[in-house]
Amino acid sequence: MAMKLLVLNYEYPPLGGGAGVISQYISEGLAAIGYKVTVVTTGTDNLPDDTQTGLLRIIRLPARRKFSYRSNPLEMWSWMRLANRFLNLHLKTEKYDLCFANFSIPGGLVALNMFRHKGLPYTLISHGHDIPWFFPRQMFWYHLMLYHTIRHVVLNSRLNFVQSDEMKRNIDAFTGSVFSSKNVIVPNGWNGSVFAPDYSKRSSEFVVLFTGRLVKQKDPFTLLKAIRMLNGKIPVRLHIMGDGPLRKKMEAFVEKHHLTEVCQFYGWVGKDEMLVQYQSAALTVLPSLSEGMSIATLEALACGQYVIATKVSNNEALISEGKNGNLIEIGNHTQLAELIQGFYHTKFMKGFRIDEHELHRYRTQYNWSDIVKQYDRYFVSLP
Repeated sequence: MAMKLLVLNYEYPPLGGGAGVISQYISEGLAAIGYKVTVVTTGTDNLPDDTQTGLLRIIRLPARRKFSYRSNPLEMWSWMRLANRFLNLHLKTEKYDLCFANFSIPGGLVALNMFRHKGLPYTLISHGHDIPWFFPRQMFWYHLMLYHTIRHVVLNSRLNFVQSDEMKRNIDAFTGSVFSSKNVIVPNGWNGSVFAPDYSKRSSEFVVLFTGRLVKQKDPFTLLKAIRMLNGKIPVRLHIMGDGPLRKKMEAFVEKHHLTEVCQFYGWVGKDEMLVQYQSAALTVLPSLSEGMSIATLEALACGQYVIATKVSNNEALISEGKNGNLIEIGNHTQLAELIQGFYHTKFMKGFRIDEHELHRYRTQYNWSDIVKQYDRYFVSLP
């Protein structure tokens, strides 16, 4: 009999960033191998409330959400309140074998309530910053206020999924060594049906690509400062794919430093446009302060992009120094500028391409179809 899986995530495409995309790939992948998957997420006025595609059902609740690319604690609370109310009724008629909750809060807290009141066991997937103290510089007060709540969520789950050794060490320290066996690593992946190299589309211009939410965590200003240093030295162009609360400040920086001819803001784009950008750009730069496991890094590398990224989470496992990218120190725009300039002269101008063996190793290791099978093995092994 097919396993019935309830997936909880307050953001699911087209809403949200990387965590929503991860939920989508896992949900669609499990449905493709026979799971009956129901996703409970957030809706908007232009999205249907309830859709069914094969074995995948998506239920969108009318929680408060102002922006597609980000959400605040009040909006998350709105989704939790509606999800608890909806599931208390829904679970009277619909029976599930397991709940797969995203983020300790809000998804995990809803799952904990359903476990306590309905007896539905759950697993949790952390996307990094939702577990103390993974991103203390920005999340300290949030983690401090919700420390005991998050601990209840994590300790009552059947398994806690994380994406890297760094995240595993953090959650092990949080739960204590006696619970470390239920904290397991399953990496993120890339979509092999979409993202692939096509060097015939590579632009003759030197285009540097940034993709992600325009928020402090992604540290886009380190890249802008590097581009400012390079302006006039090399013919660089920066394409910024994404949106967020820092956009106005970034646009002001670009105007103030006379970079309007260099930097172009695209906002949020779909997979087709993102693929065009990955295939045509020369280089992707991702200067994040922290990551769970960056989808942007995975997708860029899958398209044969050379990636310069910070030494956070799984980037050190994904990037082979000098072969498919470089690792930089957090916030070091001078080092970043030097690496971009060096790449331009020593690689871009010489028609550099990622070695086929390196590309094959990476594409084989991080394909979503194989990663979904890892989740399947963990789920079916639960007593």
